Amino acid sequence: MEFRLPKAYPGGAKQPPGWLRWAGIGGGVVVALLFLALLAGVFSARRVLAWGLQRVTTRVVAALPADLAPARREELCRRLDCVVREARTGRLDERRLGELARACTDAVRAGRVSPEALDRIEVLSGGLCAEGGGELPN
Repeated sequence: MEFRLPKAYPGGAKQPPGWLRWAGIGGGVVVALLFLALLAGVFSARRVLAWGLQRVTTRVVAALPADLAPARREELCRRLDCVVREARTGRLDERRLGELARACTDAVRAGRVSPEALDRIEVLSGGLCAEGGGELPN
């Protein structure tokens, strides 16, 4: 009768089961994929913010009073476009962007933009455009 010693790693430890190696590799792959998803989310957050701001400002322009002077309407459109463009570059303060988005949302909630809300949106959008160093398009 022949007697064999069990295989062991150097140092006398027994070899771990084979599935443990594949579980470690799978766990590493999952961690790497989650990290890449997080990284992609950080880079796309700016686009999502600009997209949402574009939507709410479009609703504001649509809800402007019909008797608003065309020059004032055009100036507001130019300011809001400037803010959206600067938001895409990431040069604006997100807190102030949120304040503008809230003001826009509150203004269109009633279905028509009030003169007070219009003044507030003009001031906020002009300040944000200037803060980002954006040029108003002609």
